[in-house]
Amino acid sequence: MASIGVRGLEAVGGYTIVRREPLERLEGSFIELVHERTGARHIHVECADDNNAFSVSFPTVPNDSTGVAHILEHVVLAGSRRFPVRDPFFSMTRRSLATFMNALTSSDSTTYPFSTRNAKDYMNLLLVYLDAVFFPLLEEDSFKQEGIRFEFEDPSDPSSGLRYKGVVFNEMKGALATPQAAMQRNLGRTLFPGLTYANDSGGDPEHIPDLTWEQLRRFHAAHYHPSNAYFYTYGDQPLDRTLATIEENALAQFERFAIDTSIPNVARFKKPVTSVEAYPATPGEDNSRKAQALVGWVTVPAVDSFQLLAMRVLSEVLLGNPGSPLRKALIDSKIGSALADGSGFHDDYRETVFGAGLKGIAIEDAQKVEAVVLQTLEKLARDGVDKAQVDAAIHRLEFEKRERSNAGYPYALKVLFTFLGPYQYGGDPYTPLNLDADLEHLEQARREGRFFENLIAAELLDNQHRGLLGLEPDPDLEERKRRQELERLAAIEDTLTDADRARIVADALRLKAAQEAKQDVAVLPSLELTDIPMQFEDVTSRRINIGPATVEFFPLPTNGITYIDIRSDFSALPQDLKDELPLFSRVFTQTGAAGQDYVEIASRIAGYTGGLGAAPAVQPLAARDDYLQSFYVSGRALDRNVGPFIDLLTDLTARLEVEPSRLKEVIDESATRLESSIAGLGFQFALLRATSKLSSEGAINDGLQGIGMLHEVRRLARLAVLELGEVITRLVAIRTALFRQDSVHIIVTCEESMIDAIAERLQGLVGALPAGGANGHVEKPDPLAAAPEARTTPLPVAFNVRGFKTVRYTHRDAPALLVLANYLRDTFLHRELREKGGAYGAMAQASIGSGTFYMASYRDPNITRTYDTFDRAITWLIEGEVAVDALKEAILGACGDVDPLESPDIKGRREAGNRLTGFTRQEREKFKGRLLEVTAADLKRVAAKYLARGRHVQATVAGPELVEAALRERPGLFEVVAPI
Repeated sequence: MASIGVRGLEAVGGYTIVRREPLERLEGSFIELVHERTGARHIHVECADDNNAFSVSFPTVPNDSTGVAHILEHVVLAGSRRFPVRDPFFSMTRRSLATFMNALTSSDSTTYPFSTRNAKDYMNLLLVYLDAVFFPLLEEDSFKQEGIRFEFEDPSDPSSGLRYKGVVFNEMKGALATPQAAMQRNLGRTLFPGLTYANDSGGDPEHIPDLTWEQLRRFHAAHYHPSNAYFYTYGDQPLDRTLATIEENALAQFERFAIDTSIPNVARFKKPVTSVEAYPATPGEDNSRKAQALVGWVTVPAVDSFQLLAMRVLSEVLLGNPGSPLRKALIDSKIGSALADGSGFHDDYRETVFGAGLKGIAIEDAQKVEAVVLQTLEKLARDGVDKAQVDAAIHRLEFEKRERSNAGYPYALKVLFTFLGPYQYGGDPYTPLNLDADLEHLEQARREGRFFENLIAAELLDNQHRGLLGLEPDPDLEERKRRQELERLAAIEDTLTDADRARIVADALRLKAAQEAKQDVAVLPSLELTDIPMQFEDVTSRRINIGPATVEFFPLPTNGITYIDIRSDFSALPQDLKDELPLFSRVFTQTGAAGQDYVEIASRIAGYTGGLGAAPAVQPLAARDDYLQSFYVSGRALDRNVGPFIDLLTDLTARLEVEPSRLKEVIDESATRLESSIAGLGFQFALLRATSKLSSEGAINDGLQGIGMLHEVRRLARLAVLELGEVITRLVAIRTALFRQDSVHIIVTCEESMIDAIAERLQGLVGALPAGGANGHVEKPDPLAAAPEARTTPLPVAFNVRGFKTVRYTHRDAPALLVLANYLRDTFLHRELREKGGAYGAMAQASIGSGTFYMASYRDPNITRTYDTFDRAITWLIEGEVAVDALKEAILGACGDVDPLESPDIKGRREAGNRLTGFTRQEREKFKGRLLEVTAADLKRVAAKYLARGRHVQATVAGPELVEAALRERPGLFEVVAPI
């Protein structure tokens, strides 16, 4: 590991080291610095990880809902002093092998993080990020493109009707159309009146048009200054070199500046309050039990690490699993069927929030929900909190502290998010990274007696700063908002002079010309193809047979954690059983087994594992047009708990018990959660429905995760408890078919020293399974009907997907298709759909495993224009000239796609899957080598061969008004199927 070159010194460059502490779990150090001249703060986590990370974060505290912080995040990344190109940030995604690149706006801060395993890439990205945040161009056209602008329906026709356009405007239309967003808005307005949290930091489309370019520039000047900056670095890159780069390219050009971004404590209520917020619902449906009620409190300050830890543990005890007392009491009440959005502990405010409630209720029952919450807390405070449940919650914290996983976010950034909030609020950033002192304090407090009972009393029962937050479905809300927007625009249009109209047209045409203009991206730093590592890491394994079962061990440095995956094959299940696989996946960890009820099983899962789940997976084969139908049970545990962990797996796979009333609860909870998430699942549903029309595996996936699954869950939810006998019979049949001695493949990722002990314990698991293997006819459904379709849901935006059948991984054309997807997205679709069309996302993806290709738009205000753009993209590629530099960038991006960041918890499972499906190391290295050989002629050839012959499928999920407008403009564009 490279030394930072400053060990033992108090200063480095323009910085003073104010603190250095050991980080034993990372075998590294925590170094806290302050930049003397500007006051910029910097934390470095020095460790041997080669996935180095950087972030700079600014407290941003908007005082309205115009979305100024969010729009500024977009505009900051739209060109800077040193890199004056239209979109340097997006351009860098294709000139880099970054393992993460993004920017994040929260309720009170904006953060710009990246991570990469390539040292040259790290310095390239560092330069671009520094210049972007401290020296952005903040051009008016960028504000209009990314934020908000006036434009006529036909930009060149001033009589075609005035409209609002802008990427963030359309993004937030989609983002705020969900119940989750409505609850977040209700929580902020109700519990934090008068503070920044009462505003929508992302922007409310009703208020975004009030924002001006001048206000945006003033907000940047007031917040994006080193004196308000919190820097973070992580990994094995030399710190002195990073600090010198930051100094030379940013901080040297600033002086200390007085900035007040502090957030005061909220004025505490004298008595609890009540509020109700509406959210969009589907007209014509029975919405009588689609309301929500959340009881929410403002609790402890986020800067107090001990109180924060105590509330996290308490929240886990109360709500963390199906057997938790408050969660169980709420579900058992039958008032609703699932925990309300916002339930749990939230530490992303300066003063934290705890909430608990139910969804799937009648709005008039909100006070009944409140009564259940308060009565349950009173009982716990009076009779005591179960010690075993507290132990399980603390075990969960210990597990999280030990695990170094790159799943979800790179671990380097998980470390950042552990302390960033408290750090910006003025707390100690080291304590969240080193919980030992607070855990010891907590254990001492528990020994002294009634600690959690007293915490319930102090922070919840006796805390008057409480709100009963209702959420009510409103089937007319979206249409009402649409009419109000059009009326507002019509009123503005009535005031326009001919000169105003001419200016709006001229602005639109100028913006379009700027978007069309060729950019000189040569000013941006870039990796070269020679910088790409060509070899994949060799992952060794050891295979052991336990009876007829195969166990594959992957010895890796897991930091004292064992990961176990049990794979079986569901291909021989008849279709009626396959339809129940999503339900079986949920039931598997939420019901009883081996004579214990679901509460006891939930307690074992919480007390002995770091998580346990089950799910079906369709795994395409690399070399032929076929796939595996796999069912996985996956779990993890600390090495000291391997015995109880395997005992638990044994009981679930061999002795699962399904009781009708509990099954009804699981079904109703799943259905309610799914119904409240539909607005956020629009893209997933559109994509799965399109690919279901291309292939057999696509049809299966639609049934497992898409619209087919949704319809099956709704069917099950209509059944009464007494009608569930047949469903239970099918669930039992699934278990006995999946888990048999001859058919299970067990994958274990663990420390080398654990292999023999685990192998011995697995003998009991295998021995408990019935003998024999899977039998029966392998069922492979046909693709669904190829006709284009649209599904409506209460959304003000659209998700559009066009799909094509192509070829699989080992085919000679597969590398070119992967490069083609990157090239089309980066050089055409991003410009046409996002910059010009206002869609939040523009995508092209070659799924070379399954042999499919798609183009798509995300949170898109258009439908027909987008499908026309898909047509033009193919013609543009085939008839135009392929740019040499853009081709190189597309190849770079493709190389990053096939070499993702992994950690020990992922490596074993992924390697086992790769071997099973033919994606061997040899094939992957061969594929990567062929990527470097892709030519411009190859792109044109595969585009003509696979995309230009008119054989495609389409699926759209959008609001009914958008669908109707599309059909008026283009009759026959698609068939409108029943609403989702």
